Amino acid sequence: MKRRTPRPRKPVETGESAEASGPVLAWCTGPRCTALHRLAGGEDHQRQITSTVRETRGAVLITSPCLGRCELAGIAAVARRDGPSNRIGPLAWFSGLEDHDRFQALQAWLRAGGPQQLLQPDRVLPTALRAATCGTSPPPRIHRA
Repeated sequence: MKRRTPRPRKPVETGESAEASGPVLAWCTGPRCTALHRLAGGEDHQRQITSTVRETRGAVLITSPCLGRCELAGIAAVARRDGPSNRIGPLAWFSGLEDHDRFQALQAWLRAGGPQQLLQPDRVLPTALRAATCGTSPPPRIHRA
């Protein structure tokens, strides 16, 4: 007897729009990054970046006790997430975010929606973030409970 492969189900139309697309921010909370952020004018960048992500439609914040690139601290990575498919693109990495201008540029970019292209997160960047770019990497693996 031949087994039938089930057809994918069509989503139920509810009249509501699909979950919003937006930026995914991987933010280092390791001791070196945290200390550099605090030493740069005494600002609480962790609190500010958390608030920025909360206020940005479709944005997701991933905090890490250390992203493992301490020589580049303060560091963060940003990717684009497609809301309807929940697919996440590659990460664009940024260093020196303890610098006030770079940090402010990152916040403004996130508020504006961050990367607009799923597969090229660093294609269009604010001027202040261009100098902070330090590479790209594959998308983050996110395990949902």
